[in-house]
Amino acid sequence: MSTPNNPPATAAPPPKPAGRVWTFVRILNVRLRFIFLMVLVGLVAGYWDTITNYYDRWRRPVQVAVGKHAEEVEYYCPMHPSVVRDAPGNCPICGMPLSQRAKSETRALPEGVFARVQMTPLKVALGRIGTTPVRYQLLSREIRTVGEVEYDETRRAFIAARIKGRIEKLYVNYVGQHVQMGDPLSSIYSPDLLVAQQELLSAVRSLNSVPVADETARRLAQNLVEAARQKLMLWGIAAAQIDEMIRRGTPETQLMIYSPLTGIVTDKKVLEGRYVNEGDDLYTIADLSVVWMQLRIFEDESAGIQTGAAVEVTSTAFPNEIFAGRITFIAFAVDPATRTVAARVEIDNPGDKLKPGMFADAVIRLPLGTVQVLAPDTQPASTATSSAAEQLDTRAFARAYLPLMAAYTQDKTDAAALARVAQEARALAERASGNDKASAAAIAGLADQLRGKDLKEQRVLLKEFNARVLEFLRASPPAEPPLFVAHCPMVNADWLQTEREISNPYYGSEMLRCGAITGPLQGAAKTEDERFATGYFCPIYPDHLFDKPQHCPVDKFPTKLVRIGKVLALPESAVINTGTRHIAYRESAPGVFDMVAVQVGPRAGEFYPLLDGLEAGDEVAMAGAFLVDAENRLNPAAAAQYFGASGGPQH
Repeated sequence: MSTPNNPPATAAPPPKPAGRVWTFVRILNVRLRFIFLMVLVGLVAGYWDTITNYYDRWRRPVQVAVGKHAEEVEYYCPMHPSVVRDAPGNCPICGMPLSQRAKSETRALPEGVFARVQMTPLKVALGRIGTTPVRYQLLSREIRTVGEVEYDETRRAFIAARIKGRIEKLYVNYVGQHVQMGDPLSSIYSPDLLVAQQELLSAVRSLNSVPVADETARRLAQNLVEAARQKLMLWGIAAAQIDEMIRRGTPETQLMIYSPLTGIVTDKKVLEGRYVNEGDDLYTIADLSVVWMQLRIFEDESAGIQTGAAVEVTSTAFPNEIFAGRITFIAFAVDPATRTVAARVEIDNPGDKLKPGMFADAVIRLPLGTVQVLAPDTQPASTATSSAAEQLDTRAFARAYLPLMAAYTQDKTDAAALARVAQEARALAERASGNDKASAAAIAGLADQLRGKDLKEQRVLLKEFNARVLEFLRASPPAEPPLFVAHCPMVNADWLQTEREISNPYYGSEMLRCGAITGPLQGAAKTEDERFATGYFCPIYPDHLFDKPQHCPVDKFPTKLVRIGKVLALPESAVINTGTRHIAYRESAPGVFDMVAVQVGPRAGEFYPLLDGLEAGDEVAMAGAFLVDAENRLNPAAAAQYFGASGGPQH
């Protein structure tokens, strides 16, 4: 029972239907906001590239002027090249504004271009794609092969017994002994030799006993003496030995055998006391100061190899030493088993370091350009200065020019200095000829234009004036005063002054010290056709010319003054071999690469000689060329074009 002090508890009233609905709406609102944020984040992440492309396009300034309505233009989407419209609008696929281009851009690619790839600056930077110009260079084709060192057969002697007898004494007792030409090798006792000497002495005594008046008898006796003498000489007895025997009147009991050349005894087939017959081998002597090496050159590399070509030889026994050789013989037939051509190389062998039987590596370098030998008194073009520098005296002109520049540095004009410059320039034009005459006349004309104008107007024309002055004085530099070339980066112009401290005539007191000295004024050298080079030529290194006459580094032959032809060179990394042809990517515009077919010759080091397809000065993709090719092959339709490539929407 309840008491008055503890009233019974009452149940809470049930929530109203409106309150329950409001609570549900609040919970749903919180969850919907969370779901909305998640969806928004997903959309931003999924279309991040599109958003950044929009931003890049809106931020990029318009680079292409708005085309006239009269021109035939069309509108396309850079992200979807298949979308092309005749009127401006948005892309139906991505919604981006269409870009404008001339209809001619959709026509066929230029002749010789098979595809065109356009890459964003980001892709070019990430791929480290670099370009290089196609230039004329000195190139040589390098052929590497191996060979075996052999004896030089022209410096090898086989010594045989010319008469039968007994080996009385050996002066050379072992193989490997070094002998000089004329050294005694052995002596032979021969009864036949003794009889022949007695016959000669008897013939000589008979000749001496014949009366002088009896010419017939003396002639017969003389013939007997000559016959006996000739018999001994055919046995290898020297004329001096025969004369000594006749003078002495007694025969030699032994025949001395001497070395016919300087070298090493490579074979010995006789012992002391042994009997030998006529024709038996005694010694073999070889001169190793010069050796041969037999090379094997594959037939596809044999073109252009001629006798006399220089060869660089190295051996594993002497890895840090280079031996020089010359090709002296080329086989007239190809070995059908190995498909190689044999070539013989004659090698100088100081210290007899190369041993017969050794294997050695050989490098043959053949110049790809034609080599024309010049007269020894011809002056190379790289050191010959122009004749104008020897004929024109430009000292007075330089002295008139310097006060004019000094006035500009002080923010003044000097009409008198301009008049002197014009006067000296006209005087030089009267004495000069050709380009120098035209340059001097142009300087005088510009000086006249400067006169009568205020300082600001004169400084506007000063850049062209100084360019003419530098061109003229480089062709005819003054003997004095010494001049320095200064450069102002603000106006990208040069001028001349005598001090190393900058005094800027383009800005005067406003920026007097702006600029830097780039170097002393030097006479311009006579330029030579870029397709040729003149210098001193060493056949073993045909891709390098020396400025002064000297001896070749390896074979020590004197260099020859030559004029050698250069060839267009294409870096190896810029050439892509598709299996049926060679291609390269030429940069026709920043980030735009055209695929062109090229014809190249055999590789020469890190370059290919370019035969057709490109011209000198063309920029080709060198580093990362395979990435450009991969981009073209993976996406040939879009060709890696990017939103914003056209420079912004055209209105």
